[in-house]
Amino acid sequence: MISIDSRVVANEDLLSTELDGETVMMDVESGQYYALNDVGSRIWRDLAAPVEVAALCRRLEEEYDAPPETIRAGVLRLLDRLLDKRLIRIAG
Repeated sequence: MISIDSRVVANEDLLSTELDGETVMMDVESGQYYALNDVGSRIWRDLAAPVEVAALCRRLEEEYDAPPETIRAGVLRLLDRLLDKRLIRIAG
């Protein structure tokens, strides 16, 4: 499970592209496709290099008009889903 103190990074074995503001990814190993909406795509771009979840949340708080606790909860929920599907990993 990911916490606010975790460092995360996108799985380098994925193919991904952005189409009309959404990110489409394919797990080459399983052949599964995944899609992220515009906010998820914004988060995905930051996962190209290892990033602390807290820093990611701070960036989003500056860009989006939502309470910080709502942003943090949404980011943690998305990152947990991405981790479950092995689309990201916890960086050491």
